[in-house]
Amino acid sequence: DSRCFLFTVFPKLRVYTATGYNQHFMYLNQNQQTMPNGLGMGGQHGYFGLWLDSDFGRGHSRARPKCTTYGSPQLSGEEDFTLDSMEVWAVGKPPEPEEDEDGGGKRSILDVDPEAQAMMEMAGKTLHSQGLREPEEDQEQ
Repeated sequence: DSRCFLFTVFPKLRVYTATGYNQHFMYLNQNQQTMPNGLGMGGQHGYFGLWLDSDFGRGHSRARPKCTTYGSPQLSGEEDFTLDSMEVWAVGKPPEPEEDEDGGGKRSILDVDPEAQAMMEMAGKTLHSQGLREPEEDQEQ
């Protein structure tokens, strides 16, 4: 909704809020052959203020002269870009535990499956949360 926004941190911090021109706040599509697959914010198909392909390897910012939805300029150095890394944040209240959960929350797949963690390490992926928390111990031991 209109609470969505785009931002940039370089060359200085700027936040671009909804202009009211249209309601193209966010687009998300996955596993479709007839529509683009990925995440888009502002603008329109092919001309998003920010677009990330569904493989999260490529994207674009084609806001010339400005994104109609957010009023932002092109957010990347080049219109089309390749992602080096991606950071995702969640903002808001934590989700309520479902009825069949014990309230402890779900465990990370890396805690449950040590082979998944080994595969990530072999692929050269950085485990950013390593050392920030202790894995939960199994209650059934």
